[in-house]
Amino acid sequence: MNLLQNVNQMEELHKLIIQKKTGNPKALAARLGINRATLYIMLDEFNALNLPVVYSRKYETFYYEREVKIKAHSK
Repeated sequence: MNLLQNVNQMEELHKLIIQKKTGNPKALAARLGINRATLYIMLDEFNALNLPVVYSRKYETFYYEREVKIKAHSK
């Protein structure tokens, strides 16, 4: 997987999490074109970056535990 593809997948994942429209893990992984193991690695990376992602079985979606804002810095 190249870096640009990885960044695009992370952006798409973030967007879906904010919208609370991820679906279940299997469907989300398929939508992103990755396997479930890779999805969970990405979610672990989000959590490591202080973007607390949790899953609701009731609503079948991932969501952020609290409001998050991501700022991109360029030099």
